[in-house]
Amino acid sequence: MPQATFMKQNAFSLRRFAGLLLFTVLAFTSLGFSAQAEPDLELGKKLYKQNCASCHKLDKKLVGPALAGVSQRRSEQWLIQWIRNNAALRASGDAEANAIFAEYGGSVMTNFPSLSDDDIRSIIAYTDAGDAPAAGAVPAAGAAASAAPVEDNSLVTLIILASFLTLFVVLLLRIRNTLKQVNGEQSTNLRQDLDGFTKLLIRNKRFMTFATVVLVLWFLQALYSYLLGIGVEQNYQPHQPIAFSHKVHAGQNKVDCNYCHSSARHSKHSGIPSANVCMNCHMYIDGSEITDSITGQLKYGGERSPEIEKIYEAIGWDAEKRTYTEGYEEKPIKWIRIHNLPDLAYFNHAQHVTAGGVECQTCHGPVETMDEVYQYSELTMGWCINCHRETEVKTESNGYYAEMHDKLKAKYQGEKITVDKIGGLECGKCHY
Repeated sequence: MPQATFMKQNAFSLRRFAGLLLFTVLAFTSLGFSAQAEPDLELGKKLYKQNCASCHKLDKKLVGPALAGVSQRRSEQWLIQWIRNNAALRASGDAEANAIFAEYGGSVMTNFPSLSDDDIRSIIAYTDAGDAPAAGAVPAAGAAASAAPVEDNSLVTLIILASFLTLFVVLLLRIRNTLKQVNGEQSTNLRQDLDGFTKLLIRNKRFMTFATVVLVLWFLQALYSYLLGIGVEQNYQPHQPIAFSHKVHAGQNKVDCNYCHSSARHSKHSGIPSANVCMNCHMYIDGSEITDSITGQLKYGGERSPEIEKIYEAIGWDAEKRTYTEGYEEKPIKWIRIHNLPDLAYFNHAQHVTAGGVECQTCHGPVETMDEVYQYSELTMGWCINCHRETEVKTESNGYYAEMHDKLKAKYQGEKITVDKIGGLECGKCHY
């Protein structure tokens, strides 16, 4: 067969493989190494409610500045750096970061290292759009479920990369076989070429050493990531025996957290309120209340809430006779614990709530927006240490510690007195 005719017949095959290779490269780039994903407004709203709403509002200042239109005031890259680790940004000497820190009286903003760039872009997109429904917005997968940690897609990326490399090798072997035919040499089939290529790689000691090192490092990194996640139950949200809504109680009705969790002021534990505490209100409020269309007053007439009925059943309350059933054996409500520190760690609620003046939302997140409570914070050692390094000691109106605070002010003249300076990093303070 003439060489020109042979090349013409094989040109289509080579173009097809080249096109397939180009498509694979583009697909791999878009899947594994895309610079940006389209911001997800639903995900942004959920992340905003979980991480930002306790200190920020869209339309006015709260603990921090109003966030509506923040993308018009700061660059996206700056916002990503500020949200992920604002302390590091301030330490770098960034003028804008330090100006904001000074404007809000040195109020320390929580760092969010677990948020990906795409998560932060989604939050920024939500602050621009607000609560207005966005046309064509695609809801995040599982948006109705509890928030979950960001998935690790490294295995998917590795599989795509392996597929790309395999296709590349096959293309090179086809080109090599075509050139052999052009030169009049005996061609081989793809299986023979792959067998020969595999044997060549196995005999190459440098390649085998390199491949072994890469696989071992990848395995160790995966193992290390897995071990770091043991015991970290962030976003844990169990199904409780009674659908108690913190959004209704702490949000809509403004019930103070300490009303139900009264021991948080003076005890190590915040405590789970007994059914008697629930009955302080639900002796009179049973969910059957309806609003009179004329007077606007509440009156009874609807059906009692099945969730409130569970409280009545547990404590033995007869809603019809409006009295406790004599001789009734109370049934404990089997709440499922959400926040559970290991036995080796010591945490005292009273020390933080009463002495430190720490708001509940600092650790538990915006509970006033949660229909069902979930574990908002990591509760890891690093998370606690970071808080101790950044949180300023409240020296004013704290008479019990007045003498100690006077000594600290004399020692750290003009400096910010943070918790780490009063022993907040000592091992014995948190570990038995």
